[in-house]
Amino acid sequence: MKKVIQSVLMIGFLSISMSAMSKEKDFSLSFGKNESESVNFEVSNAKNVSVTIYSDVDGELLSEDLNSEKNVAKSYNFKDLNSGIYYLVVESDLKIEKYKIKVDSNKRVIIEEKPVAEIVKPDFSVNGNKAKLHFSGLKNSVKITVSDFANTIYYNSTKSATNGELDLTFDLNPNTADQYIISVEQDGKVFNKVINLR
Repeated sequence: MKKVIQSVLMIGFLSISMSAMSKEKDFSLSFGKNESESVNFEVSNAKNVSVTIYSDVDGELLSEDLNSEKNVAKSYNFKDLNSGIYYLVVESDLKIEKYKIKVDSNKRVIIEEKPVAEIVKPDFSVNGNKAKLHFSGLKNSVKITVSDFANTIYYNSTKSATNGELDLTFDLNPNTADQYIISVEQDGKVFNKVINLR
């Protein structure tokens, strides 16, 4: 499959000087003028960002990691792919954005510039036996569970953000368990954090 990908997708890579947008905490995407067979976009703040293209039929077609504090311009050519629906997924430590790409029978590529899915990842911090969970920019509710490796559940609740922000602190008892798992489920994605107290 990798050999097919290499012949199917032409990848253009261009680093552009840092702009004011790259001072933001996380990446953002801007789409350029799409050529008839290509998708062109720029990622600002591309530090620790991965890009994946896949389809429900063929699975993953391309995956690459970007590691630049500068802006990165990308161009993917779809001319040798079958007509159908593809997805562009851009992921960082803080969020995941998924975009829909349609390739029609004339090999014309149309991308929806608004993400079909956007997931904000939880941010964890631990100080002693206190674990803090923080969300910024949260749009949907999340299900949060705290358990141990014996599957004993200590906390289980669905929470919504206030003005996009959600903060919870858990006081974990080291006499009850050595390790705890904080699970956060959001839009079908589950994020787990293991807390070691000893």
